[in-house]
Amino acid sequence: MDLQFVQFNDTLAVTGAKEVPDLVPRSLQITGTDFRHATEVLINEVTSPSFAIAAKNTIIAQVPPTQVRSIIRSLSILSADFTATFSSRLRFRIGRDPRKVSGLKAMMQTFLKVLFTTAGTDATLPQLGGSGLKNIGRNFNLSQSQSIVSDFAIAVRRSESQIRTMQSQQPRLPDEERLLSATLLNARFDVQLTALLARVELISQSGVRAIANLEL
Repeated sequence: MDLQFVQFNDTLAVTGAKEVPDLVPRSLQITGTDFRHATEVLINEVTSPSFAIAAKNTIIAQVPPTQVRSIIRSLSILSADFTATFSSRLRFRIGRDPRKVSGLKAMMQTFLKVLFTTAGTDATLPQLGGSGLKNIGRNFNLSQSQSIVSDFAIAVRRSESQIRTMQSQQPRLPDEERLLSATLLNARFDVQLTALLARVELISQSGVRAIANLEL
């Protein structure tokens, strides 16, 4: 059984935020388009310990204790919904109630698993792996940033080929879980974040399109 280890969420649109005066602990009033399905608030990429949906377009969220004295640099409101579009967010973690993943999510999880596997590390399938993380954590200079992007593009193509070969031997696999194509829409190395930002389009045999937004 393939348990879900990728958490899928949509990122809800945020239009503004401000401090709530005289409120202890420190809290933010966040505005957006529609927060009715919000399940988690991230402040500087740290989960808010508590938040309240004050109105359709307003959330009051407590600033995490570790961020109380920090400048607020980022805000994300996550929804339990998942549309596999440009607003979707993927996080690698097993929930409290792990369950079998299926359908579009299974296809995306399979692709990410192969993409981030380093070739030669799987004892039973030593050739399996796109080696998409091979440059992570390495020292480099700015002139090598294009090489990092090129290596990742090769990893995407290698992963697509390996998955299609592997799935061709699984006749009972549903079409919505069977990969038709994987296309690197764009990728760039962000110097300030020292991270590779990439967007990959996945299309299943059933014709469903998904977008994987990655920050490595």
